[in-house]
Amino acid sequence: MYDGNMRTDDAGSAGSTRSRRRPRGSLNQRVILDAAFAVSERGGLDAVTFQALGAELGAHPTAVYRHFRDKDELLLAMIDALHAETLAELPEPTGDWAADLAAIARHMHAVFVRHPAVAAYAYRTARREHEYQMVERVIGCMRRAGLDDRDAARLYRVFSDFSLGYSALDAGLASLDPATRNADLLSWEIQYRTLPPGQYPNIAAIAHALPALDDPDNFTTAVDLMIEAIRGRAATARDPNAPRAGPARPQGPR
Repeated sequence: MYDGNMRTDDAGSAGSTRSRRRPRGSLNQRVILDAAFAVSERGGLDAVTFQALGAELGAHPTAVYRHFRDKDELLLAMIDALHAETLAELPEPTGDWAADLAAIARHMHAVFVRHPAVAAYAYRTARREHEYQMVERVIGCMRRAGLDDRDAARLYRVFSDFSLGYSALDAGLASLDPATRNADLLSWEIQYRTLPPGQYPNIAAIAHALPALDDPDNFTTAVDLMIEAIRGRAATARDPNAPRAGPARPQGPR
């Protein structure tokens, strides 16, 4: 799992480490992942080539192929490393499924924002051990909420996709160059608050209360709303006489 610290040589110089050849047999997947994160956080994921990794590691690029057959396999391992980092920071499950679900979302969001180059690919399925463990944790919360199998499976999907998608969105904002990011943030403080009320009456009415794009309460509120909806769905499932909430579905031909 990537720990956010670029490796250095004994003198503390990453540059001199990259200029020397590594001892034979010293490469492994963890070392390569560390290098891949270091390269991606300097130049984005496009900068992560096997040639660049070889230079970062002081090894011939072909040595990387012994551990990852191509860049896509490396990318999936990097995504799984984010799940591993999330799991390492998560507290142990409690008796409160809602609190546990909120903790999963909060820690996932923090880790993905921390690594924006990889977070942009949150839609990929890593199909590796740490992703499996994350799925297990979320589904466990859904089952403990009292949902039946079908609802637990569906709401796991919705909640996880929401958390990953929101995390990728915030990671994208955080990764913008400072001038572009500040311009986007200021637009909600300036342009949106000075729009003509006659043309945009609804925006003008609440412009003073619009939160900043990077306000952490945005994500917290969204998670709370998701959990409130899950709680309501579970309560409905426990009461067979209650009408089932959900979108109207089109009727097929009779």
